[in-house]
Amino acid sequence: MSKLRVVNFGPINEGLIGDAFIEIKKVTTFIGNQATGKSSVAKLYSTIAWIEKSLFRQQLKINDVVKYNRFINRHCDYQGIKNYFKKNTIIEYLGSFIDLVHENGKTHIYEKQNSEAFLLPKIMYVPAERNFLSLVDSPDKLKYLPSPLYTFLDEFERSKSEISKPIQLPLNNISFEFQRQNKISYIRGEDFRLRLSEASSGIQSMLPLFLVSKNIAESINSKSESNIKSLTLKELKKIRKEVDAILKMGDISDEIKSVLLERLSNTYKNRCFINIVEEIEQNLFPESQRKLVNELLKVNNLNNGNRLILTTHSPYIINYLTLAIKGFQISKNIPSNNNSPKSRIEKIVPIESLISGEDVSIYEFQEDGIIRKLKNYEGIPSDENFLNKYLYETNILFDDLLEVEQSL
Repeated sequence: MSKLRVVNFGPINEGLIGDAFIEIKKVTTFIGNQATGKSSVAKLYSTIAWIEKSLFRQQLKINDVVKYNRFINRHCDYQGIKNYFKKNTIIEYLGSFIDLVHENGKTHIYEKQNSEAFLLPKIMYVPAERNFLSLVDSPDKLKYLPSPLYTFLDEFERSKSEISKPIQLPLNNISFEFQRQNKISYIRGEDFRLRLSEASSGIQSMLPLFLVSKNIAESINSKSESNIKSLTLKELKKIRKEVDAILKMGDISDEIKSVLLERLSNTYKNRCFINIVEEIEQNLFPESQRKLVNELLKVNNLNNGNRLILTTHSPYIINYLTLAIKGFQISKNIPSNNNSPKSRIEKIVPIESLISGEDVSIYEFQEDGIIRKLKNYEGIPSDENFLNKYLYETNILFDDLLEVEQSL
């Protein structure tokens, strides 16, 4: 589990109250108003997680990050958070392979030579602007889009190209199909067929997120179990050294070369999926939000190393996570010879989407630049959160209007 401490960064001032470190668990959710720092922290975590992976794979050296302020000017600039840094910004990241500290304008990275085995992650940042990719034909030819949007577009196009038959979407019995010959995306219902660019904004937002998440998670899961294991840096270096030494011998068959290169290739394959999603609820009806949350939880549960990070303004998202947690608690107490309760749970939350409360953390981002961890009661997230508070305040305001009406 990774941890991240953020102080005086963009709209964030004091940062997290209490523990100081945000824990990136199997499911981590950031809630709060606009411009409170939710996406800022999500982008920062995405950047550092990518740096950690690249250092482990030896695609980067530490100096490629710490020298000449490259951490800010190159790596954080990719996510558009370069100008969020201040003179008194403090960033501290505690990972499986590295610790990263940025303080007093300088960045330091410390490799954990004797660290635990590191699961190489596929890191996907799903930007809020994703519906743009469904709306515009050939978005790859447009200039000046945010860099993460181009990266996500590549994954979206790849995921579509791997579709061999229509895929059922978690939305109103609608399916998605992709014609490879003319590269046209279609949405199909019981009595209609539309190009994706003609579909509703909710479908245009949900489809890229759903399709890419499902494709990546299932692809990694199908390749990782038996012949790809987690590695320590020491093991990785040993494999590379052995393969290089044999290849330099010269007089070896093409078959042996192929086996050696395959072994080396396996050491660089992704073992888990870090899925970072901005505004999961974007343009979706509450029921559709619930179905999408369940689908993302389902693919997140395919691999113990997977991580799902969500930013949201929707009060429903926390409630749907609560259902998945409560369903998990109940399922653990069901006798093995009684399947009836499981079938009843399945009607509310798919069994494959259930998750332990210990694997979920929720953080509230306040307008004063403070972050608070949402409390839980016996593993269930508290309903005393910002989003529910605003629903409650609406009821109070309505009561006030009734009092005005009665005074007339």
